Amino acid sequence: MVIEVQEFYGCEECHYVYKEKELAEKCEKWCKEHKSCNLEITENAIGIYEE
Repeated sequence: MVIEVQEFYGCEECHYVYKEKELAEKCEKWCKEHKSCNLEITENAIGIYEE
């Protein structure tokens, strides 16, 4: 499940943070299916959050 980090959205799998919820959802889906990150998605990340 994608979580909201302040006004941003984070992938629970790899912890990258995005401005748009849609990108966080794409990232999380990719991470779960492939057990890796997709550079075309993560290049849009604005940071990484810590739990």
